[in-house]
Amino acid sequence: MSRRVRWRVAAAAGLGALVAAFPVMAAGAIGTGGAESFGLNPAPLPDGQAEAYFNLVAGSGQSVTATVILSNLGHKTEKLKLSRSLGVTAANGGIGYSGASGPCSGPSCWLAGVGRTVTLGPGARERIRFTVRVPAGTPHRQYLAGITAELASSPKATVVGQHGKATAKAIIIKQVTVGVAVTVGNQSQLRNRLDIPGVSGQAIGTMPRLNVALRDTGQTFSGGTGQVSCTAAGRRHSFRIVTNTILPGDQAQIAVNALSLQEGTTVPCVVRVHYGQGQTVRWAGMVALPKTATARIVHTGPGAYSVIPHNGIPGWAIALMVVSGVAIAGVAVLLIRMYRVG
Repeated sequence: MSRRVRWRVAAAAGLGALVAAFPVMAAGAIGTGGAESFGLNPAPLPDGQAEAYFNLVAGSGQSVTATVILSNLGHKTEKLKLSRSLGVTAANGGIGYSGASGPCSGPSCWLAGVGRTVTLGPGARERIRFTVRVPAGTPHRQYLAGITAELASSPKATVVGQHGKATAKAIIIKQVTVGVAVTVGNQSQLRNRLDIPGVSGQAIGTMPRLNVALRDTGQTFSGGTGQVSCTAAGRRHSFRIVTNTILPGDQAQIAVNALSLQEGTTVPCVVRVHYGQGQTVRWAGMVALPKTATARIVHTGPGAYSVIPHNGIPGWAIALMVVSGVAIAGVAVLLIRMYRVG
């Protein structure tokens, strides 16, 4: 019997990391790779300086205009679709974009002039002017939207893995997004603040893990570095923690692998995270580390695991998950090749 799995995979190049107190994209030129290759970049500033993202300032009820450059980097004519997207905080910190294929939400609705389809010949570029209109009454803080480009034609499903009668298919969407960061109000007067609501323990196979919850309760993009220290059996165990960008009002859960701690124990821990201009947030409390789950954990892809109850899933399904993991690994390699990191 044939088993088929389908994924819809979107590759957003140039997402980069935004760090406090103002966003700085890690990527340089933004573009996909391969035969169907295209790029999306902010137009150079009047002084000729090129930026990897838009850094705009507008007051409540005001507008600001900017220009984005869409480029066909491939060897054939391409029909490309531009749309608005929303900047979001990833579950474990860092920036992603969503909503390019649906209706706008939040600050993505402020962008006007980017919803269009453009046909470009090989090596051609087009400058597209757009406007950011900040609604009246918008609270002072930093916001993040994006402009996303992708092929206008619908991609077809591609076989990315096969194991016996099990077949894995993926719909791979080549997509690039350039960030549009908007500061509403005077940046020097915006508050930069991180809080730690709590810390929880988790068992990943036989590896103890500490999950540090971080919430941005300020008005600016925030991120930082720090340390988690726990005491067990009279010894102090310290682990480094790195927090990528968290948007104002959002929360992320930062995973810290704690290999030297013992599962099934409860330990006192202290967390310190340094961010902003010499600021530090601290949390102290007891953290329970659960015992290893009485289940099988199957590695189904890079950084992805599935928990399988003993005797709870037939063999063909487990085989399908394994081939799915192989398929996702292949997709991951393909997506990595799409990125252009400066």
